[in-house]
Amino acid sequence: MINSNKNPRFWSGRYWRKHNISDALKEVVEPDVVDVSSIQMHDTLCPLIWGENEIIKPDVRKILLMNAKRFIEFSDVENLKFNDIILTGSMANYNYNENSDLDVHIVLDFSQISENTEFVGDFFKLKKSLWNDKLPIQVKGHDVEMYFQDSSEAHFATGTYSLVRNEWINKPTKKIVNIDTADVQLKAADFMNAIDDLETNQDEKDFVKRYETLKNKIKKYRQTGLEDKGEFSVENLVFKVLRNTGYLEKMVEIKNDYLTQELSLNEFEL
Repeated sequence: MINSNKNPRFWSGRYWRKHNISDALKEVVEPDVVDVSSIQMHDTLCPLIWGENEIIKPDVRKILLMNAKRFIEFSDVENLKFNDIILTGSMANYNYNENSDLDVHIVLDFSQISENTEFVGDFFKLKKSLWNDKLPIQVKGHDVEMYFQDSSEAHFATGTYSLVRNEWINKPTKKIVNIDTADVQLKAADFMNAIDDLETNQDEKDFVKRYETLKNKIKKYRQTGLEDKGEFSVENLVFKVLRNTGYLEKMVEIKNDYLTQELSLNEFEL
């Protein structure tokens, strides 16, 4: 992630409350200022979450299952049947950091709701966004990220823990990972500048097309990396840098600002 103390492009509320955004937008993100120090392997799983024999701490398991129960109720889907509730991502691995989310996935068959599983996925994503907006929940200082996962969806995480059965599905292994940090910095800076360019060119007629093209490019870029080399691929690490620095959130805010202006009419205009 970008170091907020050194680089004015760090996209956080704390920074921008004290600085002028228009001045910062005149700058360009250079690869060498993209801080990738958070990409590292630890000797142990996060001690806040995991106890003896690398089994999740009882209080953490209990509160995460409670979150999942409430999230299922929030979906407003009657008689929803799920296969499992899992903890995955970096907090179920050795590559966690202070910004890592607790990724809780409710695994179920989307087709039990509708044959149009793409529509079901979009519905659940909307529910997820509403849930996060209403309830910014944290456990042991880490955000809880709830997600409905189709049981047919490919999942590439090397660490997966069943909260229902209280046991590992895929237990991560400590290993030496050679990360091309220079390449991560270079690719992350490219995407950051592309996202910034969206904001400075919101008045262009093809804005929505450019936004969708960039969003799909980032999504495909990450997916290709996961399928090829897994969660430690350059592509997935670039995605994590964009997420940790707030640039993915910034993309959404840019589009929302554009739509707000496009769909509004100034009452003072004659």
